[in-house]
Amino acid sequence: MSRAQYNSAQQTRATRALIRSTGAHFAGRERGRDRAVHRESYDVHDSRAQVSRQLADGTEAATHAFVDALVKTAREFDLFERGKGKARPLKDTGIVVLEALLRQHWHEFKTGRIDPAISQLMKATGYVRQTIVDALARLERHGFIGWVRRTIRISDPIPGGPIRQQTNNSYFVDEARIASRAGRNVRDRFRQLLARAKARMALRAKQRPTASPLPTPSPAPRPAATTGLAAALAALGAAVDRGSGPSLDNGLSPPSE
Repeated sequence: MSRAQYNSAQQTRATRALIRSTGAHFAGRERGRDRAVHRESYDVHDSRAQVSRQLADGTEAATHAFVDALVKTAREFDLFERGKGKARPLKDTGIVVLEALLRQHWHEFKTGRIDPAISQLMKATGYVRQTIVDALARLERHGFIGWVRRTIRISDPIPGGPIRQQTNNSYFVDEARIASRAGRNVRDRFRQLLARAKARMALRAKQRPTASPLPTPSPAPRPAATTGLAAALAALGAAVDRGSGPSLDNGLSPPSE
Protein backbone atom coordinates (compact mmCIF):
# COMPACT_ATOMS: atom_id res chain seq x y z
CA MET A 1 0.00 0.00 0.00
CA SER A 2 1.40 3.36 -1.01
CA ARG A 3 1.53 6.38 1.26
CA ALA A 4 -1.34 8.06 -0.57
CA GLN A 5 -3.51 4.95 -0.29
CA TYR A 6 -2.72 4.66 3.42
CA ASN A 7 -3.68 8.30 4.05
CA SER A 8 -6.87 7.85 2.06
CA ALA A 9 -7.81 4.77 4.09
CA GLN A 10 -7.13 6.62 7.34
CA GLN A 11 -9.31 9.51 6.23
CA THR A 12 -12.10 7.16 5.20
CA ARG A 13 -12.06 5.42 8.59
CA ALA A 14 -12.08 8.75 10.41
CA THR A 15 -15.02 9.93 8.31
CA ARG A 16 -17.00 6.78 9.04
CA ALA A 17 -16.23 7.06 12.75
CA LEU A 18 -17.39 10.68 12.74
CA ILE A 19 -20.66 9.74 11.01
CA ARG A 20 -21.31 6.95 13.51
CA SER A 21 -20.46 9.18 16.46
CA THR A 22 -22.74 11.97 15.20
CA GLY A 23 -25.58 9.56 14.58
CA ALA A 24 -25.18 8.05 18.04
CA HIS A 25 -25.19 11.53 19.58
CA PHE A 26 -28.47 12.55 17.96
CA ALA A 27 -29.99 9.16 18.76
CA GLY A 28 -29.06 9.54 22.43
CA ARG A 29 -26.74 6.54 22.44
CA GLU A 30 -23.24 6.34 23.90
CA ARG A 31 -20.26 5.73 21.71
CA GLY A 32 -19.16 2.10 21.46
CA ARG A 33 -15.98 0.52 22.80
CA ASP A 34 -12.68 1.54 21.22
CA ARG A 35 -11.50 -1.10 18.79
CA ALA A 36 -7.85 -0.58 19.74
CA VAL A 37 -8.50 -1.47 23.40
CA HIS A 38 -8.61 -5.03 24.72
CA ARG A 39 -11.55 -6.24 26.70
CA GLU A 40 -11.34 -6.06 30.49
CA SER A 41 -8.91 -3.15 30.32
CA TYR A 42 -9.03 -0.41 32.94
CA ASP A 43 -7.80 3.14 33.02
CA VAL A 44 -4.41 3.50 34.72
CA HIS A 45 -6.09 5.58 37.45
CA ASP A 46 -8.93 3.11 37.98
CA SER A 47 -8.83 1.33 41.34
CA ARG A 48 -9.15 -2.00 39.53
CA ALA A 49 -5.82 -1.34 37.83
CA GLN A 50 -3.99 -0.74 41.12
CA VAL A 51 -2.57 -4.23 41.61
CA SER A 52 1.01 -3.35 42.50
CA ARG A 53 2.19 -4.79 45.80
CA GLN A 54 5.54 -5.13 47.50
CA LEU A 55 7.42 -8.39 47.34
CA ALA A 56 8.61 -9.09 50.90
CA ASP A 57 9.18 -5.82 52.77
CA GLY A 58 10.19 -3.69 49.80
CA THR A 59 13.91 -3.61 50.58
CA GLU A 60 16.41 -4.62 47.93
CA ALA A 61 17.85 -7.59 49.84
CA ALA A 62 14.46 -9.01 50.84
CA THR A 63 13.03 -8.53 47.35
CA HIS A 64 15.95 -10.34 45.73
CA ALA A 65 15.50 -13.18 48.22
CA PHE A 66 11.80 -13.35 47.30
CA VAL A 67 12.60 -13.45 43.58
CA ASP A 68 15.29 -16.10 44.09
CA ALA A 69 12.81 -18.33 45.93
CA LEU A 70 10.09 -17.81 43.32
CA VAL A 71 12.37 -18.50 40.35
CA LYS A 72 13.76 -21.63 42.02
CA THR A 73 10.22 -22.81 42.77
CA ALA A 74 9.20 -22.26 39.15
CA ARG A 75 12.23 -24.18 37.92
CA GLU A 76 11.55 -27.10 40.28
CA PHE A 77 7.88 -27.14 39.29
CA ASP A 78 8.81 -27.22 35.62
CA LEU A 79 11.22 -30.13 36.06
CA PHE A 80 8.85 -32.02 38.37
CA GLU A 81 6.06 -31.94 35.81
CA ARG A 82 8.43 -33.14 33.11
CA GLY A 83 9.49 -36.00 35.39
CA LYS A 84 5.90 -37.22 35.43
CA GLY A 85 6.04 -37.68 31.68
CA LYS A 86 4.23 -34.44 30.89
CA ALA A 87 5.32 -31.50 28.79
CA ARG A 88 7.19 -28.81 30.67
CA PRO A 89 4.54 -26.27 31.70
CA LEU A 90 6.84 -23.22 31.83
CA LYS A 91 9.84 -24.16 29.68
CA ASP A 92 13.17 -22.37 29.79
CA THR A 93 11.73 -19.29 28.12
CA GLY A 94 9.15 -18.95 30.87
CA ILE A 95 11.80 -19.09 33.59
CA VAL A 96 13.94 -16.50 31.81
CA VAL A 97 10.99 -14.14 31.28
CA LEU A 98 9.92 -14.52 34.92
CA GLU A 99 13.38 -13.59 36.14
CA ALA A 100 13.64 -10.66 33.74
CA LEU A 101 10.20 -9.41 34.74
CA LEU A 102 11.07 -9.30 38.44
CA ARG A 103 14.76 -8.35 38.44
CA GLN A 104 15.10 -5.55 35.92
CA HIS A 105 15.07 -1.80 36.60
CA TRP A 106 11.34 -1.41 35.86
CA HIS A 107 10.54 -3.25 39.10
CA GLU A 108 10.19 -0.61 41.81
CA PHE A 109 10.93 -2.50 45.01
CA LYS A 110 9.37 0.03 47.38
CA THR A 111 6.00 0.15 45.64
CA GLY A 112 5.99 -3.22 43.89
CA ARG A 113 5.24 -1.56 40.55
CA ILE A 114 6.06 -3.83 37.59
CA ASP A 115 4.86 -2.58 34.21
CA PRO A 116 7.43 -3.13 31.44
CA ALA A 117 6.49 -3.02 27.79
CA ILE A 118 6.79 -6.16 25.69
CA SER A 119 9.56 -4.43 23.75
CA GLN A 120 11.53 -3.97 26.98
CA LEU A 121 11.23 -7.66 27.82
CA MET A 122 12.32 -8.49 24.28
CA LYS A 123 15.44 -6.38 24.73
CA ALA A 124 16.21 -7.85 28.16
CA THR A 125 15.83 -11.49 27.09
CA GLY A 126 16.70 -11.43 23.40
CA TYR A 127 13.43 -13.21 22.54
CA VAL A 128 11.01 -12.23 19.80
CA ARG A 129 7.62 -10.79 20.68
CA GLN A 130 5.61 -13.98 20.26
CA THR A 131 8.01 -15.90 22.51
CA ILE A 132 7.54 -13.29 25.24
CA VAL A 133 3.75 -13.36 24.88
CA ASP A 134 3.65 -17.16 25.03
CA ALA A 135 5.97 -17.27 28.06
CA LEU A 136 3.85 -14.73 29.95
CA ALA A 137 0.72 -16.73 29.14
CA ARG A 138 2.27 -19.91 30.57
CA LEU A 139 3.41 -18.12 33.72
CA GLU A 140 -0.06 -16.66 34.20
CA ARG A 141 -1.77 -19.98 33.50
CA HIS A 142 0.15 -21.65 36.33
CA GLY A 143 -0.21 -18.75 38.76
CA PHE A 144 3.35 -17.48 38.99
CA ILE A 145 2.32 -14.03 37.81
CA GLY A 146 -0.86 -12.10 37.15
CA TRP A 147 -1.58 -8.91 35.28
CA VAL A 148 -4.20 -6.30 34.54
CA ARG A 149 -4.62 -4.71 31.13
CA ARG A 150 -4.61 -0.92 31.27
CA THR A 151 -5.54 1.97 29.02
CA ILE A 152 -4.77 5.68 28.84
CA ARG A 153 -6.76 8.52 27.34
CA ILE A 154 -5.53 9.89 24.01
CA SER A 155 -4.48 13.50 24.47
CA ASP A 156 -5.60 14.68 21.02
CA PRO A 157 -8.07 12.15 19.56
CA ILE A 158 -9.43 12.30 16.02
CA PRO A 159 -13.02 13.59 16.05
CA GLY A 160 -15.24 10.55 16.20
CA GLY A 161 -12.24 8.25 16.55
CA PRO A 162 -10.92 6.26 19.51
CA ILE A 163 -10.47 8.21 22.72
CA ARG A 164 -8.43 5.56 24.55
CA GLN A 165 -5.43 3.42 23.72
CA GLN A 166 -3.74 0.41 25.25
CA THR A 167 -0.72 0.88 27.51
CA ASN A 168 1.58 -1.47 29.41
CA ASN A 169 0.10 -4.17 31.60
CA SER A 170 0.61 -4.03 35.35
CA TYR A 171 2.06 -7.30 36.70
CA PHE A 172 1.95 -8.76 40.20
CA VAL A 173 2.75 -11.91 42.18
CA ASP A 174 0.21 -13.52 44.48
CA GLU A 175 0.81 -16.67 46.52
CA ALA A 176 -2.89 -17.52 46.42
CA ARG A 177 -2.72 -17.73 42.62
CA ILE A 178 0.21 -20.14 42.85
CA ALA A 179 -1.74 -22.36 45.24
CA SER A 180 -4.91 -22.35 43.14
CA ARG A 181 -3.25 -22.92 39.77
CA ALA A 182 0.02 -24.78 40.35
CA GLY A 183 -0.99 -26.47 43.59
CA ARG A 184 -0.67 -25.93 47.31
CA ASN A 185 2.45 -28.08 47.43
CA VAL A 186 4.13 -25.67 45.01
CA ARG A 187 3.06 -22.71 47.14
CA ASP A 188 4.36 -24.46 50.26
CA ARG A 189 7.67 -25.20 48.56
CA PHE A 190 8.01 -21.52 47.70
CA ARG A 191 7.36 -20.56 51.31
CA GLN A 192 9.95 -23.07 52.47
CA LEU A 193 12.61 -21.66 50.14
CA LEU A 194 11.72 -18.11 51.15
CA ALA A 195 11.99 -18.97 54.86
CA ARG A 196 15.45 -20.43 54.27
CA ALA A 197 16.52 -17.30 52.43
CA LYS A 198 15.29 -15.11 55.28
CA ALA A 199 17.15 -17.26 57.81
CA ARG A 200 20.37 -16.86 55.83
CA MET A 201 19.85 -13.10 55.71
CA ALA A 202 19.34 -12.95 59.47
CA LEU A 203 22.45 -15.06 60.09
CA ARG A 204 24.58 -12.83 57.88
CA ALA A 205 23.27 -9.78 59.71
CA LYS A 206 24.33 -11.25 63.06
CA GLN A 207 27.77 -12.22 61.79
CA ARG A 208 28.43 -8.82 60.29
CA PRO A 209 30.95 -7.03 62.58
CA THR A 210 29.76 -3.81 64.10
CA ALA A 211 32.06 -0.83 63.80
CA SER A 212 33.37 0.37 67.19
CA PRO A 213 33.09 4.10 67.88
CA LEU A 214 36.20 6.09 67.13
CA PRO A 215 38.09 7.36 70.23
CA THR A 216 37.86 11.06 70.95
CA PRO A 217 41.18 12.65 69.99
CA SER A 218 43.01 14.28 72.91
CA PRO A 219 44.00 17.92 72.48
CA ALA A 220 47.50 18.45 71.23
CA PRO A 221 49.92 19.66 73.95
CA ARG A 222 50.99 23.23 73.72
CA PRO A 223 54.62 23.69 72.73
CA ALA A 224 56.79 24.77 75.65
CA ALA A 225 58.49 28.14 75.40
CA THR A 226 62.17 28.02 74.66
CA THR A 227 64.59 28.72 77.50
CA GLY A 228 66.09 31.82 75.89
CA LEU A 229 62.71 33.44 75.26
CA ALA A 230 61.56 32.75 78.82
CA ALA A 231 64.72 34.33 80.23
CA ALA A 232 64.37 37.43 78.04
CA LEU A 233 60.76 37.94 79.11
CA ALA A 234 61.74 37.57 82.77
CA ALA A 235 64.52 40.17 82.41
CA LEU A 236 62.17 42.58 80.65
CA GLY A 237 59.62 42.25 83.41
CA ALA A 238 62.22 42.93 86.08
CA ALA A 239 63.45 46.04 84.26
CA VAL A 240 59.94 47.43 83.98
CA ASP A 241 59.40 46.89 87.68
CA ARG A 242 62.59 48.88 88.50
CA GLY A 243 61.56 51.68 86.12
CA SER A 244 64.98 51.72 84.51
CA GLY A 245 64.18 49.90 81.35
CA PRO A 246 63.26 51.37 78.01
CA SER A 247 59.67 52.31 77.30
CA LEU A 248 57.59 49.98 75.22
CA ASP A 249 56.19 52.95 73.26
CA ASN A 250 58.00 52.99 69.94
CA GLY A 251 61.19 51.84 71.66
CA LEU A 252 61.92 55.33 73.13
CA SER A 253 62.84 56.26 76.71
CA PRO A 254 60.44 58.48 78.64
CA PRO A 255 61.34 62.20 78.53
CA SER A 256 63.32 63.52 81.51
CA GLU A 257 61.79 66.24 83.65
